Amino acid sequence: MSRHELRYEILNAHNLGDDCTRTIDVHATPDELAQLDREGYLVRAGLFTGSALATLRDAVERLVESEWEQHRGKATGKRSWGIILRHLMDKDPAFLELLKYPPILSVAQAMMGPLVCLRGLSARVTFPGAERQETPLHQHLRVVSRPIPPWFSVPHSLDALIYLDDLSEATGLVSLMPGSHAWLDRQPPDTYEPIDGEIELHLKAGSVVLMHSNVWHRGGPTLSARRRMLILSYQPTWFRGSPYGVQPEDGLTKKLLENADEETKMLLGVGGYT
Repeated sequence: MSRHELRYEILNAHNLGDDCTRTIDVHATPDELAQLDREGYLVRAGLFTGSALATLRDAVERLVESEWEQHRGKATGKRSWGIILRHLMDKDPAFLELLKYPPILSVAQAMMGPLVCLRGLSARVTFPGAERQETPLHQHLRVVSRPIPPWFSVPHSLDALIYLDDLSEATGLVSLMPGSHAWLDRQPPDTYEPIDGEIELHLKAGSVVLMHSNVWHRGGPTLSARRRMLILSYQPTWFRGSPYGVQPEDGLTKKLLENADEETKMLLGVGGYT
């Protein structure tokens, strides 16, 4: 994986003093960042392999088992999104390794600047069966008004879709619309069907899709083999936290903050803004 270095100066010397520069070792080329900006996504094939992939799979399995009744204890109908697990870094130490994972975090910092924080880490697990488990065309972060106000701030966030199983017709392909994150004058139609211009991604387990949160995308139905994925998201530090799920009162990130360095505090939402 090609890399390059970016240097930022944070124009907040009143609070930072002399420590106002940040150097980012970006795990991407300038051309790849340009593609991410233009098309809204970037594929990293086989980013997680061997024991790293197995560790994430095992951690997801533990949570599926412990939270099964909470999510699937009651019948949900003929169609669903499967199981969605929230606040993973508070529930299993295996996920804490992703907080500062350079191939993902450095790209978020390159695209949004050094002052970013964790938006969340979730898992989505789908199973074959009578219930059709898939997602309609959607986007993850949309607070746009029409017409655009003069001082409107375009919402930006980076999602890393980490696939722990092969993406295939059996598990459910992911389809996305390149460039749709920049479409501020419309929202995705409510459909499970293909739309003109979308692309399908066939990926091996351990691959990652780095995606602007507002890219239109959908997950195909899981037909004959289950599908496990993680969604690791970063946003500017001045955004509010994710509204989804309930953070455990005794979560692991609270313990981590007790002796955390400044970068860890910022990533977990403590500091990084005025």
